[in-house]
Amino acid sequence: MNTQNPINDSQKTDTAKKGNGSRRTWILALLAMVCTVISFIYRYQSGGSDPAKSLSKLESTQTEYPYSLDDVNLVLDDQLKGWNAGNIDQFMEGYIKDSSVRFITDKKIKTSWQEITDSYKKGYPNKDAMGKLTFHRDEIRWVNRSAYIAQVIGRWEVIQKHKETPVNGSLGSRDFSLMEMENKIQPTHDTLSGRFSLIFVGTQNGPKIQIDHTW
Repeated sequence: MNTQNPINDSQKTDTAKKGNGSRRTWILALLAMVCTVISFIYRYQSGGSDPAKSLSKLESTQTEYPYSLDDVNLVLDDQLKGWNAGNIDQFMEGYIKDSSVRFITDKKIKTSWQEITDSYKKGYPNKDAMGKLTFHRDEIRWVNRSAYIAQVIGRWEVIQKHKETPVNGSLGSRDFSLMEMENKIQPTHDTLSGRFSLIFVGTQNGPKIQIDHTW
């Protein structure tokens, strides 16, 4: 009986070693599988291992309404056509028609498309008052390329017919002579000018002005 004990102990040791080896193999296989799953999830979310593809995917999901800086120029061109034709409604098509629109001047901040439109129509009631508008575009750039937010910085100029100042009261012959002399040197046009900064965003109808800071 005693001679069989060493054999039994040896068999038990071999069996234990095999069990430990199988357990280690199983653990390593499980770890490998977990690493593979994690790698797959990471590659799927990042768009693959190519950084350019990942960036392209990110940019394409930032906005539903992409546009180009050339499109921004077209909006400004259409505004000029509308204004110089005496059509404020066409000019106002360049602005976004939602609650995010802002028109900022040194006097007031207007917070609706209709308020901006009414203000323009009150200040420029007819084509003569509107005169001829010119934009000098100093810079057109992306503020956030992936979100399609652009900015235009420039200068505006309106040339109007000169408004003559009415003369009250009776005048003698000498006064009429002076008035005629003054009329000869009076300008025929008045020029208004200032600067602007416009923030454009994308919409389903193309880029629109969301913030207009004019002074």
